Amino acid sequence: MKYVIILIKSKKLLLTLLLVQFSIGSYTYSEIATHPISPKKLTSSNLEVLKPIKIDFSDYYLTPVSYMFNNPVKERSIITPSESIMDEGKIESLDLAIFLTNNNRNIDFNYAKNLADLYVIEATQEGVNPDLAFTQMCHETGFLRFDGTVDKTQNNFCGLGATGNGVKGISFVNQKSGVRAHIQHLKAYGSTQELRNELVDERFRFVKRGSVVSLTDLTGKWATDNKYDKKIRNLLNRLYSLSRNSEVTDI
Repeated sequence: MKYVIILIKSKKLLLTLLLVQFSIGSYTYSEIATHPISPKKLTSSNLEVLKPIKIDFSDYYLTPVSYMFNNPVKERSIITPSESIMDEGKIESLDLAIFLTNNNRNIDFNYAKNLADLYVIEATQEGVNPDLAFTQMCHETGFLRFDGTVDKTQNNFCGLGATGNGVKGISFVNQKSGVRAHIQHLKAYGSTQELRNELVDERFRFVKRGSVVSLTDLTGKWATDNKYDKKIRNLLNRLYSLSRNSEVTDI
């Protein structure tokens, strides 16, 4: 220790060294005083450590080691999307609504949030992956622009019954029925379990139950587009990029 003190040429550096030394103990704050020190003669009598008291040392930018042990460092975990049809969602409805309105500025946010809430509720009740269902809706409707065959007044969010050649597909009385039909059609593909809610999907009976396990399997069955799964996967990744910092876990 005496060799270290000899190297210290100023009171400021000495105070810094002592702050670090005494912050490692059972207390966090110390008040340190020194007598005038001659650079030519440094002895232990030049130093005096007073009784520790609680004061604010935030300006010193020093973190005691004891604090680091008692307060584990937080790290942000990276969440990745599930491509299973039947799975739990990882994205909150608020983030789903933000994702939708970020991609279509003409959508009223309250409308988007209500729609996102419906997707989370209906999908969770049936055991369907709400993240996948919502991004499929975004793809099918062009983020609710409805620039294809289906009209926005139909409340048909997944192109049910729209088989091409101008066939507009099924219409539903409200958003809830349209969302429920979408979720039920996904469950028809992804599971053999019974529905928990009243059946509203008119095409449910035409699906081979449990024939689709993951997003990849939807290509060729839900749509003839051979890039159908890739397009939805791209939206899923974009959604998760938006929400990647939403989870925080302890190391």
